[in-house]
Amino acid sequence: LMFKQTLDVLLHILVVFPKIESLRSTVTSFIHRMVDILGASVFPYLPKALEQLLAESEPKEMVGFLLLINQLICKFNTAVRDILEEVYPTIASRIFNILPKDAFPTGPGSNTEEIRELQELQRTLYTFLHVITTHDLSSVFLSPKSRGSLDPMMQLLLYTSCNHKDILVRKMCVQIFIRLIKDWCAMPYGEDKVPGFQNFVIEAFAMNCCLYSVLDKSFEFRDANTLVLFGEIVLAQKVMYEKFGNDFLIHFVLKGFPAAHCPQDLAEQYCQKLQGNDMKALNSFYQSLIENLRLQQNGNLVFR
Repeated sequence: LMFKQTLDVLLHILVVFPKIESLRSTVTSFIHRMVDILGASVFPYLPKALEQLLAESEPKEMVGFLLLINQLICKFNTAVRDILEEVYPTIASRIFNILPKDAFPTGPGSNTEEIRELQELQRTLYTFLHVITTHDLSSVFLSPKSRGSLDPMMQLLLYTSCNHKDILVRKMCVQIFIRLIKDWCAMPYGEDKVPGFQNFVIEAFAMNCCLYSVLDKSFEFRDANTLVLFGEIVLAQKVMYEKFGNDFLIHFVLKGFPAAHCPQDLAEQYCQKLQGNDMKALNSFYQSLIENLRLQQNGNLVFR
């Protein structure tokens, strides 16, 4: 009761003074604390509180808001689906509108407070999307109100999985793709839950992330984090083969490998390893294949 009364007072003040940043920050902190203390009994008060916190928030405040939603998802799992379906469309449309479609500007004058805030928001967004997908909530992306944000989300995840300077962020994006493929794609020749998603994954994600980005010399196999990312990229290929069967192989091996000047015998060995059950063998074979292809290119072919 005390919580409800305090929250009611805070929300009432928030309605009267919606633009006071410190007040919104106080309400966010209060809800964080109450979720820890009171658990699921805070549920009835969350929709109104979240709606008001979202109404006037600046980019840097969106970070705190996303952290609050992450806390709710990690604590209550799929029980927050309805709340998430309400707030996600607003979160997505707002964030995808203010974040750049590809890289942040670099060079003189680019290290501004505003750009740093947007970079932090982008990092928090990837964690948020990762938390959603790893807690069985990816259906939230497919609700009627959220569909409009699906394409910008996919394009951002694709770009980041191939290009982001932070290898751990790239790994997160590849893991999101793996989870979405598992959630949204039936086994070979089943019905596609999301029209166009399978084609996007095979033609854009597989080619750009799983082949071209690792062929690039900047993908450093001597770095431990990069090796972990590489393991996820190999796992993604295995999952795509399990889900899409020959549709994946035909595109990846018959179109992608020739573009990288892959010899026929190595392409056949890749198919055998992919169809086997030894992930470790597939991983080490694919690494040696990529290193071989790099030597053949001898620096002449730059992807991306």
